[in-house]
Amino acid sequence: MPAPPQALCGVVVSAGRMMKAVKVRTVKQVYDSFLQKHYTAYQSHLVSDPNSSLRTGDVVRIAARPPASKHIRHVVTDIVAPWGPPAEERPPIPSLKDLDAQYRAKRDARIARRTQRMEEARAERAGARAVEKGPSLKERHTDVVGGPEAVGGEERVVLERNMGDS
Repeated sequence: MPAPPQALCGVVVSAGRMMKAVKVRTVKQVYDSFLQKHYTAYQSHLVSDPNSSLRTGDVVRIAARPPASKHIRHVVTDIVAPWGPPAEERPPIPSLKDLDAQYRAKRDARIARRTQRMEEARAERAGARAVEKGPSLKERHTDVVGGPEAVGGEERVVLERNMGDS
């Protein structure tokens, strides 16, 4: 099976019902080996329309892009033949470079927010551990003759209880 084309041409069949999205119907020829004939097959695509500049009946050129949502995998590149008001009177369609720049800016901002959140959480966890832990057993029993290593078994438990009470 050949790879899908990068640019398609189609007719807008539904516009204005979804925010920043339209449905575009594309046409292709399919060969039926049993009938040994070609016939027309239609395929519908949900297409991103960032400025809501398309109207039902427009003939548009669309391009495959990284998914904008679960079902939207194409974006409008230009209006081939407008239906209704001229294309000059509508909001402009952003170029692919503009869309890529917007995507990268949003992505960089999202990554910066995520790293800041992670650093704050890491610092908070480190502060909570320091407060919870308190001084270690070695630090509490430095006054014992021979150091904390000399304390063993039952003596360590007794010392811990005594140190905890004071």
